[in-house]
Amino acid sequence: MFGLGPLEIVVIGAIAVMLYGKRLPEVGRSVGQSIGELRKQFTTLQREMDISSHLDPMASSSRRPASRRLDDAGAGPTTQAPRFDPPPAAADQA
Repeated sequence: MFGLGPLEIVVIGAIAVMLYGKRLPEVGRSVGQSIGELRKQFTTLQREMDISSHLDPMASSSRRPASRRLDDAGAGPTTQAPRFDPPPAAADQA
């Protein structure tokens, strides 16, 4: 177990009892639950990465961004920007 001998395990257990005392069972339970959740998340992430590696790479590269399109002459992509109209000058300002 992690390269620890029986003496090291006893010392770690004694320190844990001194630090946590009566709360040691609930601390152990919460640590166990945290490790379980971490393993679940790791397994889920590993499964998602495995699924994504099996997807067709050509299908994702053939998509084009929606903001770029060819102009009427076919010369290349054009960009669309909103038109800026300056605010009207106020005649009431003093």
